Amino acid sequence: MAVNWVTYAQDPSAQAGVQKKHKKHKKHKKHHHHHPEDCPHLENYNLHSVVEFGTEPGHYTAVVNGTHSCYVSEDYQSGALHSVVIGAGQEGPLKPNVTYYYRVGSSSGDRSQEFSFTTNPEVGPGSLPYTFGLVGDLGQTHDSLDTLDHLLALNSAQSVIMVGDLSYADGYQPRWDSWGRLIEPSAAQTAWMMIEGNHEEETVDGDLGFLAYERRFFFPSNESNSTSPLYYSYEVAGAHVAMLGCYTDYDRNSEQYSWLVADLAKVDRKRTPWLIVGLHAPWYNSNEAHHGEMDNMVDAMEELLVNNGVDLVFAGHVHSYERTSRVYDGEADDCAPIYINIGDGGNREGLSNTWIDPQPRWSEVREASFGMGTLELTDSTHAVWQWHRNQDDAFEVSDEVQIVRNPRCSPGDASYHPMRPLGLFSAPLSELLSSLRDRLSSFLA
Repeated sequence: MAVNWVTYAQDPSAQAGVQKKHKKHKKHKKHHHHHPEDCPHLENYNLHSVVEFGTEPGHYTAVVNGTHSCYVSEDYQSGALHSVVIGAGQEGPLKPNVTYYYRVGSSSGDRSQEFSFTTNPEVGPGSLPYTFGLVGDLGQTHDSLDTLDHLLALNSAQSVIMVGDLSYADGYQPRWDSWGRLIEPSAAQTAWMMIEGNHEEETVDGDLGFLAYERRFFFPSNESNSTSPLYYSYEVAGAHVAMLGCYTDYDRNSEQYSWLVADLAKVDRKRTPWLIVGLHAPWYNSNEAHHGEMDNMVDAMEELLVNNGVDLVFAGHVHSYERTSRVYDGEADDCAPIYINIGDGGNREGLSNTWIDPQPRWSEVREASFGMGTLELTDSTHAVWQWHRNQDDAFEVSDEVQIVRNPRCSPGDASYHPMRPLGLFSAPLSELLSSLRDRLSSFLA
C-alpha cells in the first residue's frame, strides 16, 4: 500500500488557482529532471516522509519512512511530493480486510489529521464478491464534484480504477495541487489505480512528457515487471488488472507489447478468474469524437486480448457513456471482451453528444451524460456492471448488465477449450440460413 501526499513551503492556497488564466509555455527551453536537491525552495525545511498507522483510532503502532521529490516548471515550484510504501518493510505485511488508521507528516513532529483505509482481501476467488469504482476524464468542475459525491455516497467501491485524464492541468501545474485536494475525501480512504490520458502529457520546461503525473503518484511498475509507469498490472481479490498506455509505443515491436505478452501469459485463472484491462482511449466507440483514433493499437493488441480471454476493457477519452456487447474485429464473439467507455467523469470540455448513425450492432447502450460506474465481481463467473448518471440520485442505476464469464474462453482455466466458440448464433437466423444456402450452392455447382 502506497501513501502519497504533498506539503508546501508556502500556503498551498496561493497555488490552487484553478480559475487563473493558463500561462503559455515557453519554447526551446532546456529540460531538467529536478530532484529534491534541485529545489532550493525546499532546502531550508526539515523534510521527512513519515506515515504512522495502527488498527485503532489514535493509536499508532508502526512508523514507516519514505521518500520525497519535487519538480520546477517555469515559475511554478511544486511542494514536496511524498511517497511512503507501508506493509513492505520491517513493519511486516498489512493484514487483509483490516481497517488501519493513519496520519502523515515529518519526523520534526508535524502531523496531518487522521485518515483510515481498509486493506484489500487476499488474492483469490475466495475473496469475491469485490467491487471496483470506475471513473474517467474527471477534471475539476461542478460535474466532477457530482461524480465524486456519487462515488462516496454509494460507499461500495473497495478500490477505484481511473482511466486517464485526471486533473486537466494541461501544463498549468497548480491544477495538480487543487485536483489532489478535490479527490482526497475518496483517495485518502480508497486506493486509486490510475493510467495516463492525453491530458497528462504536458510541456514542462519545454519538454513534452508525463513529469507531473509520474512524480505525484505511485505505480506498481517494478512489481509487475514493467519498465514504465505508463503501463503496469496488479492483482486484487479475484481479478488481474492490466493498465495499458495509449501514449507510449504499443506496436508489436514495442517494450509494452512484449511486457503485455509476458504479463498475460503468467495469469493464473484459478487464482484470478477475472481479467480486466484499463486504458484511456477506447478501441470500440460509436461517437464522432475520437472515432477510430486507436485503430493502430487495436490492430496490434486486440487479438492478444481475445486469445487470453480478457473479460472487460474500460476506457475514457470520449466524454460520454457507451457499453458494447462482446466484440472482436467488429463482429460478435462469445469469447471477446465487453468494452465500456466511461470518459464522462465531469471534465471542463463538456459532453460528446454526436453519435454515428446508424448505431453499430455491437453498441448496446450509449448516452452523453456525466457519471461513474461500479463493477461487482460476484463470484468466479458472474459480475454486475452498473452506471450511475450524475443527474439522477446516487443510488439510481441508469444502466445495468449481468456479466457471465465463460471459463472455456480463458487459458489456464480447468474448462478452457482451445477452439473458441464461433459466436455464430449471435447473427440473425435468416443470415445464417442464407450463408449456408450460398455455401451449399457453391459446393453443388
